[in-house]
Amino acid sequence: MPIAKPDVLELECNWQTGFQYRPGFRGALGYLLEWNGCGGLNLTKELTLFSPTVGDFGPKAQCIGLIERLAMNGASGPLDFSVYVGRVTAANVLNHFAKPLENLRLKLAWAIIDFDEAGDTWFEAAKLKSPATAEALMDTEKGRPKVFLDNQPATLADDLDIRFHRFQFRVVPAPKKSTTLEFATNSQERRVTKWGSDK
Repeated sequence: MPIAKPDVLELECNWQTGFQYRPGFRGALGYLLEWNGCGGLNLTKELTLFSPTVGDFGPKAQCIGLIERLAMNGASGPLDFSVYVGRVTAANVLNHFAKPLENLRLKLAWAIIDFDEAGDTWFEAAKLKSPATAEALMDTEKGRPKVFLDNQPATLADDLDIRFHRFQFRVVPAPKKSTTLEFATNSQERRVTKWGSDK
């Protein structure tokens, strides 16, 4: 299916499978690869997971968490993330955003891969083309950062007592900064858009 508006889209990923990927799975997997900023919140890549090999990505992925949902609303609009993270990362986020923050600037990176049934191959569904990290600001509402962390963790599966917390946040482009993003819905078609502005 063509991307009619490459700067307006919503991607959903199977985060549970991402934590326990096995060959044979067909579907979207998303990874939060970097988060640094907001006055010193530098989240570590505490997860090392098996993944499909797509270009330079895989067969193991080191990441902060697994993306459940990524939505983009316009070339200068917000990016909404829903990401599942481990207990240590969740605690760091909770402690950091519990205090007032003057600096809401951050750098982040992500990757989403998907499987093309028609082409029988994996492809990059969302990636940062240039630069490798996006410069952004936490979006705010009434002066408060748009951040939400589930207090109750989700279990990976009924028979696995492994717990992860859903971390939701919204970012907007940093002033006078832009990032070239690439999106795809199959292995043959690409759409490139610029998020933010250099002016």
